[in-house]
Amino acid sequence: MRRRKRGQDEGWLISYADLITNLLIFFVMLLSASSLSKVKFQEMAKKVSGKEDPQSLTAIQKEINEKIKQEGLGESVSTKMTPNGLEVSLNSGVVFDTGSAIIRQEWESILGKVLEKLVPYSTKYTFAVEGHTDSTPISSGTQKFYSNWELSSARAMEVRRKLETVGIAPPKIRVEAYADTKPLPPEDLQGLSPENRLARHRRVIVRIF
Repeated sequence: MRRRKRGQDEGWLISYADLITNLLIFFVMLLSASSLSKVKFQEMAKKVSGKEDPQSLTAIQKEINEKIKQEGLGESVSTKMTPNGLEVSLNSGVVFDTGSAIIRQEWESILGKVLEKLVPYSTKYTFAVEGHTDSTPISSGTQKFYSNWELSSARAMEVRRKLETVGIAPPKIRVEAYADTKPLPPEDLQGLSPENRLARHRRVIVRIF
């Protein structure tokens, strides 16, 4: 019987090793992509294609900013792009009365017009409504809310209700309450008086992600 030479018929090992290496690279790429935020992923897609996705968070931000400008709401509503998504921030001191979680009547229609801009994107994105307060404790004479936790939660729930009213399905919305545990960074408070700095912390944020 003729002996096979060493290395003969072992070429498949090279192909097999190449296959394993390519699979490893593929899974590493998948893992890297899964850890990217939607904001970063959309930025990368724009750089590759050279075009802005009409349903990207950046496009949504431009549309909402235009609505804010049209309605003259610059002092009451603002937007900010973060690694966790697009934030639409509502000044609680304007939208709600002090110590109240009921949207002021004059703001029902205005707020609805702003939030309606999010409806066409509700099949693609999820929404988190965050309630925030300043560090001033709830007055002991206030019976409705025991603490800022309850107040921030109730205000977020009210804005959640408004999102549902304009047409966003309940399963797409979640509510988060933070009271005064997530104050704004110092750069967002520059140039404000101590009173206005305190007031700026009182906000409800609709985060799109």
